[in-house]
Amino acid sequence: MLTRREWLRLALTSGATVCTFGIVGCGKDELQKISRGAVSIVRGEVILYDTYAMALYMDGGLGPKTGIIKVDYVLANQPLTLDFWHGHGGILHRYTVTPEHFSQLKKLKQVTLETTEVEDHTHKLFIDPNDPKWRVPGAQPVHVPIP
Repeated sequence: MLTRREWLRLALTSGATVCTFGIVGCGKDELQKISRGAVSIVRGEVILYDTYAMALYMDGGLGPKTGIIKVDYVLANQPLTLDFWHGHGGILHRYTVTPEHFSQLKKLKQVTLETTEVEDHTHKLFIDPNDPKWRVPGAQPVHVPIP
């Protein structure tokens, strides 16, 4: 369930919501649904899509796709270790998505992770549940309950 503060933050950052309130008022029924860009939030749930984890180069630039974070993983809420997109001498960098990360994704927050160390270095990557450009093509919307 959204707190009043979270609801206000979402409402004020959504031009569509502000316009809607101007037209239909601000009754209890209207508070049930808030729209934010391409992501819809309903009290008690969010809509998520299978999303690419995106690598970042050491200079901070965008790297390649490095795995898919499926909504099923978010729903399972169990630590998950995945291979990064490359390694060295047959040893891959890996990264772990934890229940804490899944909790952040359910709050529609971008998560930044770091890989395991291989040959004295690590890499960073991110998972962004908001921007449709990181969605897996054909990914279907899934209603995910939030506490």
